[in-house]
Amino acid sequence: MGTADDNGLREPARGGWIDVSRPVSPATPVWPGDRAVEFDTIEVGELTVTSFTTTCHVGTHLDAPLHLDRRGIAAHEVPLGRLIGPAEVIRLPDGCRVAGPADLPLGWSPSCSRVLLRTDSHPLNRPIDAGFGAVDADLVHWMADRGVATLGIDTPSVDPFDSDDLPAHSALLERGMTWIEGLHLEGVQVGVWELIALPMALRSTEAAPLRVVLRKL
Repeated sequence: MGTADDNGLREPARGGWIDVSRPVSPATPVWPGDRAVEFDTIEVGELTVTSFTTTCHVGTHLDAPLHLDRRGIAAHEVPLGRLIGPAEVIRLPDGCRVAGPADLPLGWSPSCSRVLLRTDSHPLNRPIDAGFGAVDADLVHWMADRGVATLGIDTPSVDPFDSDDLPAHSALLERGMTWIEGLHLEGVQVGVWELIALPMALRSTEAAPLRVVLRKL
């Protein structure tokens, strides 16, 4: 993962790539009620073998339509083209709880079909509870109307922690969009980056952990 300079900007690691995934370990917070991360390591002679259990929504992850609709596609069926290619990072205002179109940078419009929202409202290893930034369904529709097909956010959910009806999730499903939750965008400069966000090759699940990397274009 890249390092941060004195201005808080993350410097690319060797090869120009920045890892914007949240590390997964037994210390990784999960949504209350979800299965926590557990590692079980066996050592026999010089061999080490580790197994793990956790939720498919751990850390940085892809939500699939199946998460909301039992007739929807699973994570392994989400087109990889939605997860690879130019992506624009934009910064939302500090303290913005549920972002709408009015919270976007003045005069901004998306330059590509993938947009990543940086809120800086959920630091690494912070327990998942109320306080992180989310998006309004109106913002989802605004993005979709302007050609955005993939929306990512650096918080555990596109909806607020205490949301019951999940309006942003529902709007993303309605508009046929792809969404990524749990990015780690602290220190990442605004602008257009090359995105690679590959899910684990799990079959028939409603979500999948992601390894997400960016390289400045």
